[in-house]
Amino acid sequence: MSLNDAVVAMFEDFMEIGDVTPGFINDYINELNRHIRFYQEAREMRFLRSIKKYLKRINATLTREIIKLQKNVDDTYKNESNYRIKLQKLENYREKRDTIIEFINKTTLVVEDTRSLFSLTNDSELFGIVSALKVSLIENLDYLIEIQTDITDYINKIQFQLDVYIKAQRLKEIKDHGTLHFKTNFNEVVNNINTLRHNGHKSPRTKISIDFLYTDDGHILCKRISEKYKLTRLMVRGLADRMAGNFKDKGLEQQIKLDTEKLVQRFLAQSKSNLFEYLMEYKFPKAIGTVTFEERLSLFVEIAMEYQNAMDFKYRLVHYDYEDNEKNKKRLAYTLILPLTEKKKNETAKA
Repeated sequence: MSLNDAVVAMFEDFMEIGDVTPGFINDYINELNRHIRFYQEAREMRFLRSIKKYLKRINATLTREIIKLQKNVDDTYKNESNYRIKLQKLENYREKRDTIIEFINKTTLVVEDTRSLFSLTNDSELFGIVSALKVSLIENLDYLIEIQTDITDYINKIQFQLDVYIKAQRLKEIKDHGTLHFKTNFNEVVNNINTLRHNGHKSPRTKISIDFLYTDDGHILCKRISEKYKLTRLMVRGLADRMAGNFKDKGLEQQIKLDTEKLVQRFLAQSKSNLFEYLMEYKFPKAIGTVTFEERLSLFVEIAMEYQNAMDFKYRLVHYDYEDNEKNKKRLAYTLILPLTEKKKNETAKA
């Protein structure tokens, strides 16, 4: 006797609430590879059903782990009182983020390697699952870039707060010994300072909880934000149509692949454009064919993940205006990424 997949998924979601556990993703990838081998040996529907099941689980687990990672990062920064423990936890979450990126790359490799096998099945449901998984992998990489930005920002703020705390401790020691008032002009300097309320600093806004976003009101709020800032990854994306009969023939046209490493080397050798502008204006070889805006955007995310140590992340958003296939004007926000200067390279090498 076995439980229904929906019931199993419900218990798994319930049991995995808490700390980030990316190890489940690796287990699902191993099971997916195992059932793919079974299906290659014996073309039976039970193995194909298992392939669909683990593709769905990988997609759902990746999204869930990224949400938990973001929540744990925010909770650690807000609630952990010990500065050194807080820094250590954030560094651990950075390692888990890198682990999730590794699993995303492994999943992408499995899907690409078995593309011809999936096309031979001519299964519309399988094609829809694979298409949704590919879109989700790109979106998840985008989310992980934002999480990395948050972690770096939090670490910088904690380090600043720790420096202020150490200076305050030293100041208190001087005050306790009477040195501050009797051997310095501290009182005179403080009395001459005309302070303004809050010193011009705005209080930080409280982030909306993830639980609220799951409600109907949260869904309406997300739609309003997506319409205002043109955030396409908040829009609902439907599944593609039925797999075409000549899907395998079209796949042969994509056998010529771009040498990403040479492209990155050319980008690092110039200093006029950032990574996003460089890819948008880059003239690809004729043998590759036409490279669409979505493909260039996907390449931008891939390069940012794989070559992050060779590039200078400014961690600020730049807007790019473009027109979609229906000639509607849209705006996309992306992270500013520049080639490493010689000064930055020397600093990185010393670190």
